[in-house]
Amino acid sequence: MGARVTTRRRVPGGFRDAVGILLSWDDGVLKVRKKDDTVVEIPEETLVAARVVPAAPPRPGRM
Repeated sequence: MGARVTTRRRVPGGFRDAVGILLSWDDGVLKVRKKDDTVVEIPEETLVAARVVPAAPPRPGRM
């Protein structure tokens, strides 16, 4: 929990990716908070791939 992750899951018609902070992984559902503050709930059975990724680099002009 608390790590920045990237995930790929199956959806009708293809795949969908989500990058953000892993909030929880309970009862077969991952919750990931994206940078726009939305929370994505990903059922474990749809998960194709996931991994921990480094923090996002600072954006120019935002220091």
